[in-house]
Amino acid sequence: MGKPSISQDALQIFKLRHGERKLFSQALMPVRGAHGFRKLTYDYAATLDADQIVKKCVDNGFNAFGLVVKDTDGATVANTKVGWNPTGVDLVKLFQEACQRYNVFYTLSVTSMNDAYRGATHPETVSIHIKNGRHYKKGTPATHKEGEMRVDISEGKTLEDMRKLIPFLTEEKQTITGKARANRGSGYIPLTSFHCPRSEHVDYMVKLVAELARNYKADAIFADYIRYDGQYTDLCGCPRCRAAFAEKSPGKRIIWSKQWKDFREDTIAEYGRRFNAAVKEVDEKIVTGWFNLPAPKIFTRNRIAQNYSKLGAALDVTCPMVYPYLMGTADDGWRWRKFGDLALKFTNWTMGRRFHEYGNKPVLCITNSVECNAEEMLISCQAYDYGLGIALFKFAGTTEQQWAACKLYGEVLKGQKVGDPAPPDSIIRNILMQVYKEHPPKDIRYLRWKPTPVIKG
Repeated sequence: MGKPSISQDALQIFKLRHGERKLFSQALMPVRGAHGFRKLTYDYAATLDADQIVKKCVDNGFNAFGLVVKDTDGATVANTKVGWNPTGVDLVKLFQEACQRYNVFYTLSVTSMNDAYRGATHPETVSIHIKNGRHYKKGTPATHKEGEMRVDISEGKTLEDMRKLIPFLTEEKQTITGKARANRGSGYIPLTSFHCPRSEHVDYMVKLVAELARNYKADAIFADYIRYDGQYTDLCGCPRCRAAFAEKSPGKRIIWSKQWKDFREDTIAEYGRRFNAAVKEVDEKIVTGWFNLPAPKIFTRNRIAQNYSKLGAALDVTCPMVYPYLMGTADDGWRWRKFGDLALKFTNWTMGRRFHEYGNKPVLCITNSVECNAEEMLISCQAYDYGLGIALFKFAGTTEQQWAACKLYGEVLKGQKVGDPAPPDSIIRNILMQVYKEHPPKDIRYLRWKPTPVIKG
């Protein structure tokens, strides 16, 4: 099976806004702290220097920048009358101005159904479990422990102070970190909530998206977490969903029937259409997109209800989240690198089989720079560039070795046009050999392209 590519007609959506340049984008998650993405901190967000950050991206080869305006915690880092902003700063405006100064393509990312703050303040819109589970009961809300982010106590504050600021913070603390993906954080554990996509939470989200489109000059606005909680198969069993399904498919079973799975997919796709309409009613030229989890249909249909064709039709562009080396990196040993390599192969296979389902639309993948090394980052950049370019995740946590690799990779992309294939192995290896002269790898044993050892004497 050959590598898929994007049609020239589909690429016009970005050409009209960005020209012939391939996109090379860096992402920032303001509430996740200065290292990686395992912390939740509003103090850090308030200290960010937008000009300095965007300039560093431009100096290191990037021509596009993505700001996570609203993360899974629920905070909206904008001057908002609709949402909640505990940071006290309007980062959307500050980064907008910086992107305009440096002629950078500016994308806003908005987390949709996963919202911890509104789970604490509006529990009536949280999805409901239909059946009993290991750690929850039938009829209870889909509010559970957050899987990634942890919270440290700010200087001069107590746990109770932090819980007033973060009403979804628990007293439970994770102290031991490990190499497995779910064990890499430490600190107090917050809760998170997935909301019913038929509840008033959707109205809230549509108003918030319209506010962002109206008040700021973004080139693109993308919907993240446009899905159900993938950890469970029994959402959502609230009265709204039960009544709507019974009216549409009388006598059919909830959970197991084909009609129920279609119903959930249609519910998510309808939100996608409303998201798109909220943006386009303000400015037709703003590109809309959705983040998707590349996986076999047994997962995307049964668990998260992301129908690639329906969502592809609802919005302008698809952004698959392909993070193979979050599963394992050579820096932690051969076994972890093997996990990462297997994840890479599996995702390549999945993308190849399902690429056509996105429709005749652009596909811009986002891959990881945090929690992997420079080689693994560039392997991913090469694997998931289908002609439009690549986005990286994320600014805070990217190492100096990786910044050096990005600068050289960005120079290569400058010599390409939209629609060109990804740079070949020979160029990737050449970039790495140059980088390793200044930034030696942690351990060369498990790398694909090993630097030539320097013989002394």
